[in-house]
Amino acid sequence: MSEEIMENQTKKTGISPREMIFRYLRYIPWVAISVSLALVGAYVKLRYSTPTYNIAGKLLVSTQNPYGSGGDKFDDIFMMQRVDKLNDEIEIIKSRSIASRVVNSLELQKQVFNKGKIRSTIVYPKDVPFNFEILSIPDSSSGFSLLISLQGTNEFLLNEQPQKHFFNERIKLNNVEFRITANNRDRKLFASNDFVVSWQSTESMASGLSGGINVIRVNDYANVLLLSFTNENTRLGVDIVNQYMKEYQQASLEDKREIAAKTLAFIDDQLKAVFRDLGGVEQNLKNYREKSRVINPEQQSQLFFNELSETNKLMAEQEIKVKVIDYLINYLSSNANQYKIIPSMLGIEEPSLLQQVTEFNRLQLERETTLKNVAPNNPRILMMEAGIGKLRNDMLENLKNVRQTYVLALDAIKNKSKEADRLINSIPSKEKQLLEVTRQQSILQELYQYLLQKKLETAISSASTISNIKVIEPAIASGIPVSPNRKGLYMFAILIGIAIPTSIIFLREYLNDKIKGKQDIQQITQTPILGEVGHAEEGKTLVVTRNNRRFLAEQFRIVRSNLQYILPNVSKPVLLVTSSFSGEGKSFVSTNLGSVLALSGKRTVILEFDIRKPKIMKGLGLHERKGITNYIVGSINLHEAIHPVPDVENLYVIPCGPVPPNPAEMLLSEKIELLFSELRKQFDAIIIDTAPVGLVSDAITLGRYADGTIYIVRHNYTQKRQIQLIDDIYRQKKLTHLSIIINDISASGGYGYYGYGGGYGYGYGYGYGNGAGSNGESYFDNSAPKRSRWSKWLAKK
Repeated sequence: MSEEIMENQTKKTGISPREMIFRYLRYIPWVAISVSLALVGAYVKLRYSTPTYNIAGKLLVSTQNPYGSGGDKFDDIFMMQRVDKLNDEIEIIKSRSIASRVVNSLELQKQVFNKGKIRSTIVYPKDVPFNFEILSIPDSSSGFSLLISLQGTNEFLLNEQPQKHFFNERIKLNNVEFRITANNRDRKLFASNDFVVSWQSTESMASGLSGGINVIRVNDYANVLLLSFTNENTRLGVDIVNQYMKEYQQASLEDKREIAAKTLAFIDDQLKAVFRDLGGVEQNLKNYREKSRVINPEQQSQLFFNELSETNKLMAEQEIKVKVIDYLINYLSSNANQYKIIPSMLGIEEPSLLQQVTEFNRLQLERETTLKNVAPNNPRILMMEAGIGKLRNDMLENLKNVRQTYVLALDAIKNKSKEADRLINSIPSKEKQLLEVTRQQSILQELYQYLLQKKLETAISSASTISNIKVIEPAIASGIPVSPNRKGLYMFAILIGIAIPTSIIFLREYLNDKIKGKQDIQQITQTPILGEVGHAEEGKTLVVTRNNRRFLAEQFRIVRSNLQYILPNVSKPVLLVTSSFSGEGKSFVSTNLGSVLALSGKRTVILEFDIRKPKIMKGLGLHERKGITNYIVGSINLHEAIHPVPDVENLYVIPCGPVPPNPAEMLLSEKIELLFSELRKQFDAIIIDTAPVGLVSDAITLGRYADGTIYIVRHNYTQKRQIQLIDDIYRQKKLTHLSIIINDISASGGYGYYGYGGGYGYGYGYGYGNGAGSNGESYFDNSAPKRSRWSKWLAKK
């Protein structure tokens, strides 16, 4: 085959949709049978299953405080903070305590079932055609059941016992005393006259009932709860759901009444204690005011602050005056200012001092004016200077006296400021103690008033207590059963019916290591595929004859055509046919490949070189004759070993001859080379049927005489790991021009090749070891009659 063909063939390694369809088409009947059985099972289950219905009702849970609007303080006292309590309410409804109330209210301890041929059906209590009354039961924690068979208008049997009992008769059975009375309910409404009375304890029924009730919130924004319950009797289910809502409502009302009573008792006790504590605190407040002389700390503090502010102001003014006096003394005492006027008294208002300053300044101005006209030593100037000096001394003495007076006044003001500051500092301590006492009084007084208010509110609410549970939708039953789900069950049956055979097929395919198609080969090796050969049903080895135009024969003709691509420049080809191991049909392919070459006009010979287990002669229906081994040992000439094949012109066969003890060594003989040299001269094509290359080395030894090698791979028989051996031979070129023929392709094997509408293949086998006939050969039974279309379709390889 050319390089382009090989490349295109290598790329085509996937499974086409057409191949996939034909590969798994044979399993459709098994899938159909599995789905049918599953649907029948689903129908039987639906036919004899007891339908159950969903019963649902809605109620509103109000979160409003029924004891007034006291606010968070009152809730905190009783540890009743406002939180979303719907989750708590759901658990309360599903509790066994509520379930026990429902069981006792509806008398669910006793249940009656009508016994049918296949199943028993629960009877609505008001439809039971008799009354069952328990007179005494020693152990109420253990249950019992009783079969009652109504015989007539006034008779019945118990537990299928022959003894008859009458209505109104006191009966004692297993320490339980009871009585059955008749009523006027119609018995014709029931499937039979057999009834099973079951009695269980309240605890047992409540446990089961609490597990069966389902409570959910309608949504996250509403305080509405949905109660649902499934039961086969819709009337009984409606009663249970309605009674659940009624008992929950009643339990909530009872809780509120109990809370109201306990709240009033608590408030009364607290009022007494608060009144007593309030009296003691008020007496303490009175005693403290009298002792500490504290009436109004705020006003008193304000007066003290005003007084302190005034003294601080006076003290600041007095200190300024003292500093002014000190300035004047320093000014007058300085020699630099001896003949300078005093600019200002700076707020000094002493009359005598002011007069002295005025006279002093006058003399200073007069002296300065006189000095402009006379000399400094003038007697008049000297007299003025003497007067100025005397006046300065007088002023200094007067300033010192004034300063002393100001200092004494400043000390008096400071003492007064300290006293005011002391009084102010004492106010916080007194005020703190006063606040502590008044705070206690205020708290107790507020609590006392609050408790009086809550007592009134609680008394009013208790007198008109209503439940915060409101039924907004009474229970109603669904018209369609929730179980069994007909549509869901049928869909599940279909899925199971498909899944089971599909899983088996998948496991079978996954665990099957056999070659299923040429894509399996192409994924492992790049060895070219010469052709594909189907399954032979006739039981004959030679299927290619001159007048045979069946599809199997045409396949060998296609192989013949493909040979020109494998050996394009070989006029007289020598073809070596081998396989991985026994049973893959290389002798079958060798025989028919030789026949198809002979029919094309080529003088062809088939060499039976599978010396260990020859089968060519037997497949052609010829008896054993002398052949290759006789020629090698020299007992015959070559023309004596060549035998024509009957009914096939130009086709000859050289049999193996007797099986030698050393086949491998015999193939190394020089006579073998001479054999092929002579045959090339006499024949146009030579077919070498050799031993499996995966078992012995014969094929490798003979490979050097061949122009091309044909490797037989049997569909659904050859293991995938054997393809690796082919790939190794191809890559290492151990055999010349290696190509593959896929043999025994069967439509029942799921091979994707079959787009021609025919199922075919052959049952030829090649065996080593167990199961071998004479000379170690083994053949499949080819004499079986033709299979019908259904047998082909359902067949499994």
